[in-house]
Amino acid sequence: MQDPAPNTVNNTLMGAHCSCPTKLDGFDKDSEPFILRSHSESNIGVSPQVLWREGQKATIMKFQGPESILLGTGHVLRNIDTPPAGGCRTSVELELDGVADCRDTKGFHQLFIYGDLEQPFKAYCQLAGIKVVHI
Repeated sequence: MQDPAPNTVNNTLMGAHCSCPTKLDGFDKDSEPFILRSHSESNIGVSPQVLWREGQKATIMKFQGPESILLGTGHVLRNIDTPPAGGCRTSVELELDGVADCRDTKGFHQLFIYGDLEQPFKAYCQLAGIKVVHI
């Protein structure tokens, strides 16, 4: 999930998308609360606004082809309502770990995943010969 937008005032990363799974802890766990709304840009159809748990640890990742992965961690600061803010229905603001300036965050359409999965991803990448690039 997410189209990234750096929040330079708070040095955080906002991510948004008009589709988002509700079972962010896994298929065998309860769904996060959500609100059915219209699609943000078109104002038609149905799009879920999934409410992420504030304070939840998250992993940010994106495979950059078969040879490298962007990888980092952070935690959820808040859900962002749209409107009044612009953007997609599920909008989340994260504070990133080890990122001095949010404008330096690499990639587009990264995945936000509940939990600190940095070490399992790094272990897999080491075995598979995939280069890890800090987000």
